[in-house]
Amino acid sequence: MCGGPLRTSDHRYSEAISRSWQELSDRDLRELSEQSGGSINEKRILLRMLNDTLIVDFETRGISSSDGRAVDDDIQVLLLHYLMRAEGKIDGTWCSYRDIEGGNLYYSVFQGRALRPLVREFGENPERLIRAGTLLGGIETRRGDASVDLQYFPYALVNVTIWKGDEEVPSSANILFDVAMSRIFGAEDLAHLSADLVEKLIAASR
Repeated sequence: MCGGPLRTSDHRYSEAISRSWQELSDRDLRELSEQSGGSINEKRILLRMLNDTLIVDFETRGISSSDGRAVDDDIQVLLLHYLMRAEGKIDGTWCSYRDIEGGNLYYSVFQGRALRPLVREFGENPERLIRAGTLLGGIETRRGDASVDLQYFPYALVNVTIWKGDEEVPSSANILFDVAMSRIFGAEDLAHLSADLVEKLIAASR
């Protein structure tokens, strides 16, 4: 499902984007829309990403946000992989990052780019996670001291949880993924997705 180092160059992104578009070019637009939870507008698929809508133009092979902003290459890769592999439903069962194929290999990256920033930002004030998650379209859940379920994409459900520490135990965080995501994304993709989600949560909290 994944291999090699994390993407660190525009060249690697460009290659991944080009390969994904090539594979998608032979797929039926209506089927892609149904499987991904998007909607069709002429030669475009409109797809929710958290509290935004991304516009995927199959004629120009371009991706933009609803307000016309450019979408970063790493997010384009995630979106295209999602379109290629989404199953039209969630599984309803959670799995941890280590449960994902390759998760042990990339765990230190996942921890450094997602879990540690979560703890730094929300560990002392878990209630801020709920406010931020709600702004991104999430739903509060009963887990830890603060927990929220978020639909990164329509059938890509993520849970983010914070436990507040005390004098003896430090604050901690965890991110869980609906099992369907393990069939859509590899460990490398999920490290990027988690880091992007955490960045958006932090931005929404300020």
